[in-house]
Amino acid sequence: MTQLRENTMPELLNNAVNSIILGIEDYQSNDDKRPVSALRNFYAGVLLLGKACLCSAVPKSDPMEILAAKFVPTIGQDGKVLHQPDGNRTIDLQGLKRRFKQFHLRWPSANIDRMQELRNQFEHFHSPAPRESIQQAIADCFPLVQGFFEILKIDPLNSLGDAWQVMLDEKQFFSQQKKICNSSFEKLPWYVEVSQLEFVYCSACGSSLICQADRSNNDPASIEGKCLACGEAFSAEQTVEMIVESEYGGADHIAFQDGGESIINDCTECGQRAYVFDEEINKCYFCEASIFGTCGLCGEGLSVINQSVNDSNFCSYCGHKIEKVMRE
Repeated sequence: MTQLRENTMPELLNNAVNSIILGIEDYQSNDDKRPVSALRNFYAGVLLLGKACLCSAVPKSDPMEILAAKFVPTIGQDGKVLHQPDGNRTIDLQGLKRRFKQFHLRWPSANIDRMQELRNQFEHFHSPAPRESIQQAIADCFPLVQGFFEILKIDPLNSLGDAWQVMLDEKQFFSQQKKICNSSFEKLPWYVEVSQLEFVYCSACGSSLICQADRSNNDPASIEGKCLACGEAFSAEQTVEMIVESEYGGADHIAFQDGGESIINDCTECGQRAYVFDEEINKCYFCEASIFGTCGLCGEGLSVINQSVNDSNFCSYCGHKIEKVMRE
């Protein structure tokens, strides 16, 4: 095992470093059973490192006063209300993120959600994730570990030693593979509009190493998608919908919560959930259909939101009125 060089670390930080190192060692093993241990140790180490950041913000406080998941009110000797930790359970990932905000600490820009998902799957021994997915999860967490060490003002190389170099190598390798995948889509007509390809995930293994089998193809309807991690193949419809969801899914969810109009819609021409309608985009990413013009009866502007399903020349309201008159 890599020897720690910081002998005066607090116990929490020491445990975090040891867990990360163990996770990397498990990850490097050729034993098929070690990925479970790798995910468990690495994930636990990252959370402990984040908790160490919280404790470093108030170094003279009892760690449980900072990290406890629950608190109960009590009355102190001076008659004032105090909040004491309730039990020994500490905060989870979501609690850690909230407490970072409460402590005015910047949460590093990184993705640990996939690591959490994989770790939960491996805990139940039914994850289909290949080695590449674990590799990606570690690479995704790299900026988080780096950011935590920056908050602690500690050189990660001094603490993690060889494990730090492994993480650097994994990050570099994954980034290279991801660039290759992303570039396979660059001949498509809307490639310049897509910037969130890192959030395209394989439905079979969870990897974001999704590419286009034929790099020379420039027709969205002819895409043959493929996952480099597990080999899963995707139809053109599936691939385009995954890309649209990765790019606009977040905004679409926010619009729904706010009671606004959908950003991702079913296309009236091809039927695929790939039609994007917002202030800047008005088209289907699969068949490239675009709805514009005005209603032939009331003059209202037409869009995928209000176009009549029975007659594309009218808005849905006028189309309904016309249909009602014809029935009578």
